[in-house]
Amino acid sequence: MADFAVDHVVIQTPDREAFVAAVAAGSGLPILQGYAPQGVVQSSGLRFANGPFLDVFGAPEPGTALILGGGGVEAAERLAVERGWRVRLLRRTEQPADAPDYPWDMALFRRDQGLLTRISIIEYADDPEAWARPDFSGGLYRSPPQGQARLARVWLATREIERARADLAAFGYDGGAEATSAFWPHRGLGLSGPSCDIVLVEGPEAVVRLDITTAAGPARERRPADAPVLVFDEP
Repeated sequence: MADFAVDHVVIQTPDREAFVAAVAAGSGLPILQGYAPQGVVQSSGLRFANGPFLDVFGAPEPGTALILGGGGVEAAERLAVERGWRVRLLRRTEQPADAPDYPWDMALFRRDQGLLTRISIIEYADDPEAWARPDFSGGLYRSPPQGQARLARVWLATREIERARADLAAFGYDGGAEATSAFWPHRGLGLSGPSCDIVLVEGPEAVVRLDITTAAGPARERRPADAPVLVFDEP
């Protein structure tokens, strides 16, 4: 079985710049430009020292998604067949001529599958031509890990914790010990993974909190409006 590591977290929030600035101020990481079609910046974010990054979009309605990488979309499709998941593959080579020319393939899990519908699999193109368009040249998607701040844990809310636990185990996330915290949501089910850990908590399906380690201490919390809670340097 291929292990799928957390690649990035997609966040939609009405105040993109304020949220990204809050993460940058707490982590010391530089802000990087993300998707910018025709030179109009639609997303920005930060890449952590352990590899994952945040891709933050401005949007009237808040929303979140977890993107896993490393296993590839074909491996995701095989896993979906084994598990009885409904999945749709988006391949660069099979898109209409007028579709955005994204430099990656994706596996998207269809609706009504619990937390799985908030998770996608990404496989990046490795040819330079795929990355030549200025839409993706801002650094967020191709920059190497930088700084010292690490994305330690992603807290995911779900109405079906045992189902989510089994689905994430199929991606290579194991464990199940109780995770506790001085900050909301205080406790959950901890799962360990290749790039960062995941904590499952009760609630409507979403990314609800990001734990960032900077080694600067002390522990502190930020609660941006309409975006995941930020917790820095909790032991």
